[in-house]
Amino acid sequence: MRRTRILILGGGFGGVYTAMALERTLRRDAEVEISLVSRDNYLVFQPMLPEVISGSIGILDTIAPNTDLYTRTVESIDLNNRIVSTSSGFRPRPYQLEYDHLVIALGNITSFSGQPGLEEHALTFKYLGDALVLRNHIIHALEEADIEKDPQLRRALLTFVVAGSGFSGVEAVAELNDFVRTVARSFRNIPIADIRVVLAAGARVLPELPKDLGDFAQRLLARRGVEIRLNTRLAGATASTSSSMARSRS
Repeated sequence: MRRTRILILGGGFGGVYTAMALERTLRRDAEVEISLVSRDNYLVFQPMLPEVISGSIGILDTIAPNTDLYTRTVESIDLNNRIVSTSSGFRPRPYQLEYDHLVIALGNITSFSGQPGLEEHALTFKYLGDALVLRNHIIHALEEADIEKDPQLRRALLTFVVAGSGFSGVEAVAELNDFVRTVARSFRNIPIADIRVVLAAGARVLPELPKDLGDFAQRLLARRGVEIRLNTRLAGATASTSSSMARSRS
């Protein structure tokens, strides 16, 4: 008798925890086969990504290995014939997986909502690679600022803007701010007063939490030197500037 095939697409929290739950529930059922398709062979624990920026934790501490998975990118889903086609890998043709039950947990991607220049010039912060790119970008900006003779250009190099005042944005701006100000002390020609870290926020900081906790986080960030702009969102960006606009309070 053919085994029942459950195919899960996506290696994020949704996909991995679905696989774990199914394995626990069906561990005594030998007639069920569970497969997971993910483009990566690890799970990134995203709440710990901000600490990668500052080096507070090691890179390997943010990932958890998975087993028995197909490390592929999903290319198409044939719902009528119950077949998923993935990238070929070393094969000369796409790899096809048949299924009886399909779980789609592919997650999402960063949306720039049509704001001009953000996709080209902003740095996203969702995956492990994003955290490493951001950290390297900060170090490069400090190196350039250290040798820049023009005070205006140096201040521009030392200005960092983070959009979003939810959990991810607040954690990222806190780690970024601490990292920049700590590392800048290693450079001879960088005045700490020239460093500017800006948080473009919504109506308040950490809207997911009670207001008193959000206000406490806002005061703590401000004491550490973060400039917080409430009711502000990024409207666009160029290679050297960002533009913002006030949010409607209605």
